[in-house]
Amino acid sequence: MLAFITSLPAAAYVLNVLVSGLLTALAFHKQVTQEVFGGNAFMRKFLIAADSSASTLSELPLHVLALKWITIQLTHCVGGFGYTLAWLLSYVDYVILGFLLMLFVESWKEDAVVEEAIKDLAGGDPADTVDSIMSANNVRRILNPIWTPKDIVMYPNITYATNEETTEAIELTNDYDQPRKMALDIYKWSKAPKNSGLRPVLVHIHGGAWRMGGKGWLYPHEKTLVTEENWLVVNIGYRLAPKNAYPTHLIDVKRALRYLKKCISAFGGDPNLIVLSGDSAGGHLAAMAAFTANDPQYQPGFEDADTTVKGVITINGALDVQSDKSRGEYFSHKVALKDKVDPEFLGKHSPVDLVDKANQDGLLVPFLVITGSRDAIVDCSIGRRFKKNYDLALGEKANTVASQCTLVELPAAHHICHLSWSPRSIYVSRLIQVWCQLFYNKHK
Repeated sequence: MLAFITSLPAAAYVLNVLVSGLLTALAFHKQVTQEVFGGNAFMRKFLIAADSSASTLSELPLHVLALKWITIQLTHCVGGFGYTLAWLLSYVDYVILGFLLMLFVESWKEDAVVEEAIKDLAGGDPADTVDSIMSANNVRRILNPIWTPKDIVMYPNITYATNEETTEAIELTNDYDQPRKMALDIYKWSKAPKNSGLRPVLVHIHGGAWRMGGKGWLYPHEKTLVTEENWLVVNIGYRLAPKNAYPTHLIDVKRALRYLKKCISAFGGDPNLIVLSGDSAGGHLAAMAAFTANDPQYQPGFEDADTTVKGVITINGALDVQSDKSRGEYFSHKVALKDKVDPEFLGKHSPVDLVDKANQDGLLVPFLVITGSRDAIVDCSIGRRFKKNYDLALGEKANTVASQCTLVELPAAHHICHLSWSPRSIYVSRLIQVWCQLFYNKHK
């Protein structure tokens, strides 16, 4: 019995090494993730969890390294390395520690990519550069990845739907919790000068494969915009599948815009300077909302409401829902809840294929498209195709208005590289900050 008890730490350590070894491989090689978790329908169920775990490892390698070092010391203290397999795998664990350091260095070095993008945006102005990771503020952020400034005021859970719309949401699903998703949170800077006037507004749409997620997470780039640029940030919720079939998601986004156009000025925001942002599925909804602005088909009961926006930022946005067979099937069956795949329907809701129409309709607003080369969920090639189609739609103007669609591809980034503070997310925050600065200078 005693031997069984003493073997438990060794078994736990072996499992820890095997799992961390797999995640390290996924963190370095997108192909491994796609081959292991994208080969069949059963394994694809775990693709999001796999890449998200690899992404967390890539963004927080020093924290994982510290935990692993503590695990090694504890296993040594309780005699776990008295078992041959655990002892042998300890050498593998030291190799993993080295790879974790490499992940941190990779993240650190991506400042060169962002620096180049910022210079392109700002016309080569040397003043617009990325802050050193070794600065006191950035070190604090890296050590505490969920750090939030104290001078941010939050106005939570503001309902943007009418009484009739919330009643309908309950009747359609027989779920009294649905109206709670039809709400938004507003963030502003508590130290904003009283004479600053109406400020621009960033409206963020969360990701989650159109079936998960919520508005409760304040992203690093949002914290930066609020405290350093005095922007207002709005995180919106929306109803999800499978209880609600798409395009309910899109209609809810437009309902939120309807509310903000009427009421954001009461919080100090400018209803005429709204930029949409979104990650993953939220990026898809942000692009669709911009490309279908004022379209009565997606504004039932509020057809005359103004839902136009001035720009869009997508981070690993799902801007294509039809070119890949499995993606088309997923969107059709799991999101739109259709019995069969309808290519015409997918074409109408795939932003990468709507750029030219949006241009003809006068709805082609400036875009900032950020993608991760190691993203196994939304391949970076989608962002490249969106940029290509955008420039083709502009034609000759693409050469003179190069910043209308800015594509930035981060070489070692995964799908959720932007959720918490890390060297990479600090760079992304600075990039978005500069893009928003330039946007505001053009429109103020």
